[in-house]
Amino acid sequence: MFKKYKKILILALFLVFLVGCRSVIDPETKKVLEQFVIRLGDKWPWGQEGYGWFALFIIWPVAQLFNFVASYTGAFWSIIIVTIIIDLVKLRSTINSTIQQQKIQALQPDVNRIKEKYKHRAKDDRQAQMREAQEIQKLYEKNEINMFGSMIPMLIQLPLLLAVFQSVQRADLIIHGSFLGHDFSGTPRQGFAELNWVYITIYVVMVIIQALSMFLPQYLQKRKNRYKNMGQSEGPNTQGMMVFSLGMITIFAFTWNIGMSVYWGITALTRLIQTLYINYKYVDKK
Repeated sequence: MFKKYKKILILALFLVFLVGCRSVIDPETKKVLEQFVIRLGDKWPWGQEGYGWFALFIIWPVAQLFNFVASYTGAFWSIIIVTIIIDLVKLRSTINSTIQQQKIQALQPDVNRIKEKYKHRAKDDRQAQMREAQEIQKLYEKNEINMFGSMIPMLIQLPLLLAVFQSVQRADLIIHGSFLGHDFSGTPRQGFAELNWVYITIYVVMVIIQALSMFLPQYLQKRKNRYKNMGQSEGPNTQGMMVFSLGMITIFAFTWNIGMSVYWGITALTRLIQTLYINYKYVDKK
């Protein structure tokens, strides 16, 4: 039941936020349309055509934060600093969510035993389905697990993710910024075509850090289960989903401007550090 509603909520959130967004890229030049570039010192674009509620209240402030920091540090460090600030905003909810997920994974063998108990029920046996759901719910309540707790970070992170995605594309000092003399407007595709080792290195490092940040929690949980002589704690499709997600990020980032690769890399690195910190501070000591 939870998984069903979770999928519906995720879809609803995507629809809501996508309604508040619009394409700002010129399909011919593949660059941001001039009227959508956000410059430091611009007045708040209330009432301007093309600025929906999401752009007004989330994208515009984040883009101006990028511009403000970049005016002192440059584009590269601006992306790093603002990304860390955003991750700090999400830190508390991320810790709570990770703890909940660790508990759920640790209880997976018990959940599997309950499901095995009702495995031979008839598909239309509603009473057996309800008993199975009740036993699993009691198991979670006994271990102080809130199934909806892991959704809270999603409610915070989804709009921030979309906002940063568009802000990096639209913030004037990021668009026209550079790193080691190489413009952030370039893409990894361009880097491989021209053998631009700055672009290639940023892209490859981003993919490696993304992979580490995605698969490290899985490795730590398997190691913990092995020490405790527990069975497999994850669903059969978990690893496949992570590989798919990593593949999608790798493909999409290949055509995004290199500033987005810097952002994804820094985000993944902070997530990697958070995982190690949470595992040491809250998980290993239990």
